[in-house]
Amino acid sequence: MMTKQEILSQIETLSDRDIKAVARTLNALSNMKENKYPFLGNFLGVVEEDSKCENVFVCSMPLGREVLNPYRIVYGGITATLADMAMGWMLEKRISGKDKFVTLDMNVNYHKAGTGKRLIAKARVINQAQDIWQMACDVRNDRHELVVTTTGTFLQLRRGKE
Repeated sequence: MMTKQEILSQIETLSDRDIKAVARTLNALSNMKENKYPFLGNFLGVVEEDSKCENVFVCSMPLGREVLNPYRIVYGGITATLADMAMGWMLEKRISGKDKFVTLDMNVNYHKAGTGKRLIAKARVINQAQDIWQMACDVRNDRHELVVTTTGTFLQLRRGKE
């Protein structure tokens, strides 16, 4: 683990481009205190968007070099993470109280390379049976091209009343 002084010393040697990645990290850490959203969602810049349909949850993230692979397309795992976040976020907003959700399984189908300026995820509930929720999510780029379709199964963790 680096000391604070070692970190500051390293920062002095970074390029302007690398400083932007450090700034993004610092912003994510700062935003966690305000919005209570986990680090990764803040680092990726995931934000809720308005939905035209009450049964569809929409969120998006900007595409920057931090999420691009050597082929200059979004890492598949990042796209899958966005879909997983969208489905889980929808469930947490939908269910009142202290209940939480965990992903039991997820199937991801890649249709097109993740390119553009932004990815937009649209999640919806397919079915619910007791504490098991089946979800679906489509991820498109800012040119409305289908990038990924996913389905996921989530377990509702009942926390009771506090």
